[in-house]
Amino acid sequence: MPLNTASTINGTSIPMLLDWWQQRKRLANAHGSLNSHLSKGDDPYLQAYYRLMEVYSVVKSGGVKAQTEAVRAFAQREAVLLNQRLADIEAAEELAEREKSRERQKVEQELIELRSANNWRLQTLTAIDPDEEAIVQQHLSAIEKTLMQVQCA
Repeated sequence: MPLNTASTINGTSIPMLLDWWQQRKRLANAHGSLNSHLSKGDDPYLQAYYRLMEVYSVVKSGGVKAQTEAVRAFAQREAVLLNQRLADIEAAEELAEREKSRERQKVEQELIELRSANNWRLQTLTAIDPDEEAIVQQHLSAIEKTLMQVQCA
């Protein structure tokens, strides 16, 4: 049965992906490496497996809502700290204007990178469909069992 190559994980694809992963692990053990080249036709499975692991990690860490709240809280805490550093730089009488400018640029760059990283994370989280999250939650036991199995050569 071919894999549905849609960008979301569904209940049908999870058992198929877990079987595929077990086969990949057996092959890797036989050849000594998980990095061996993929067989023709494995790329859609690998992409779907990566998606499954992405959603799985979010589910395991509390779900989309909890992770979204955590990202926003982190961004707010970090922004407060960085803005306080900017205020401290401005108030520092011992720093020459040139040094203040350099320090301001560093902190402003950190603020840009903070916004960018958090925007990326929020986009990643909002790209997880609620049905996808629920299906991964339903299959959590099977996913963990597959991930934790040790393959004997």
